[in-house]
Amino acid sequence: MSDFLNIATVALVVLAQSSLQLNLGGLILLYHASAGKHRRRKTRYLAKSYIWGAMAVNFLAVCSSCFVADRLFSGKLSALWMLATIGVLVACGIVMWTLYYRGGKNTETWMPRSFARYIRKKSRNADDNISAFSLGMLSSFAEMPLSLALYLIAGNAILQTSANIQIILIVAYTLLTALPMFVLKLRMKTGANVIAAQRWRVRNKKFIRFVSGSSFLILGLFIFTFWVL
Repeated sequence: MSDFLNIATVALVVLAQSSLQLNLGGLILLYHASAGKHRRRKTRYLAKSYIWGAMAVNFLAVCSSCFVADRLFSGKLSALWMLATIGVLVACGIVMWTLYYRGGKNTETWMPRSFARYIRKKSRNADDNISAFSLGMLSSFAEMPLSLALYLIAGNAILQTSANIQIILIVAYTLLTALPMFVLKLRMKTGANVIAAQRWRVRNKKFIRFVSGSSFLILGLFIFTFWVL
């Protein structure tokens, strides 16, 4: 496999993972809970810690996937495992299209309501950097049912690249999957309203759902075409 094909695979994985909404939704909850309770500067520090927590999970997960692919699959997933992973991606795409969001004019996701209430409670109680960091980690862990296959594909592709760019790809992957959160943080820093950001998500929920589901299916088709055939 050429480095270009492997990088393209990682780029499609980044597109699929960055379209997931729990990380971004948790950050919006954190901003909303901090409004009027903390000074603007402390809110920025809490948001930064939250993003670092989410990025830490993504970094460790993709590194673990590289280790698993190296140790269990001798550095490359077999065609059978690729087909199984493609099946998971297709299933995730269908879930994104049909079940990811609950009905109504909101952006509540598929997770159990009790767990959603727990995240909201953690957001309200995030008064220091450690609790904000752990909340970011929690939001990434909550997406694992949908992102696990993405980590495996990314780790497998990274292992196929030249050794001198593997760490660059891991760092780029970690940063780019957090790009929506960085964009939101920048918008808040420049004076945007967190309520307006949430309203935008509600208005564009159908579009986000379409992009998310399509990105999973496109990734599955890409892998089948260039990695299996």
